[in-house]
Amino acid sequence: MTLSAAEIVTQLSSLVGANAVIGEPGRMTTYLSEPRKRFTTGAAAIVTPGSVAEVQAVLRWANANDVGIIPQGGNTGLVGGQVPRRGDEVILSLARLDKIRGIDTASGTMTVESGVILSKAHDAAEAEGVILPLWLASQGSARIGGVLSTNAGGVNVLAYGNARDLTMGIEAVLADGRLYQGLNSLKKDNTGYDLKNLLVGAEGTLGIITAATLKVFPKPEDYETAIVSLRDLDCALGFFDLLRSRARRRLSAYEIVPQLGLDLQLKHGMLDRDPTPGPSPGMRWWKSLASPKAPPTPLFAPLKQPSAKA
Repeated sequence: MTLSAAEIVTQLSSLVGANAVIGEPGRMTTYLSEPRKRFTTGAAAIVTPGSVAEVQAVLRWANANDVGIIPQGGNTGLVGGQVPRRGDEVILSLARLDKIRGIDTASGTMTVESGVILSKAHDAAEAEGVILPLWLASQGSARIGGVLSTNAGGVNVLAYGNARDLTMGIEAVLADGRLYQGLNSLKKDNTGYDLKNLLVGAEGTLGIITAATLKVFPKPEDYETAIVSLRDLDCALGFFDLLRSRARRRLSAYEIVPQLGLDLQLKHGMLDRDPTPGPSPGMRWWKSLASPKAPPTPLFAPLKQPSAKA
């Protein structure tokens, strides 16, 4: 039996309380307005459970009534995966599951719930003298559950790996409401299937992450940042190899910034001046891509087809 939106709101309210359910379209805007504003479909309801047990109850109900559930973290995704497609789904926001369950500096781990904002996790770790080395542009609003569900990388991915590499264990609610308890902090664990690596990056399709145990590292005494002008993109890779061979694990981040990025920040007053030491003419490749007068210049050489003799 297909439930109406009103029936969905009523039944969800009986499970988690009326204050944790939004049924009025005017109050859903925050959850439906994704950053690029390319997807504008409504939802049957918004539910904001305040505990893992309530997440289980919602998923058991949804499974029994064939209601689509869309898990949502900080609503910072840029591809529309966190908002409805049809309009009859329920958005399940993890925002209220925002507790930091513990930090163990001796084992190099911290356990946090999925609704914790990434920057809050950073602050909690640094207060204990360690760092969670996953930095994103949206870290002030992105939540741990969404970061893990999308297997985010961030600027330190070269040194510390992406979200999957930083995850020691996962707690997740499966589609039928069962709880997978895998909050393991043991580094040398070779028991059974590695289900956490399936859940991280699955975007909620295999289960809704409710908490995770993440790796933390000693806080560096200081950071040094260098801005280097390069001739072209080919030089960028060679320069990276040089830095990695000299700095080794001390190299935590390496980014290519085209002149376009700097020009936009200068135009809008985000920078007072161009911080680069000199021009990088080969890094203005976006102009050839945008020019209608000439075919785009490829950024990378095409792969060679193997010969018939190979």
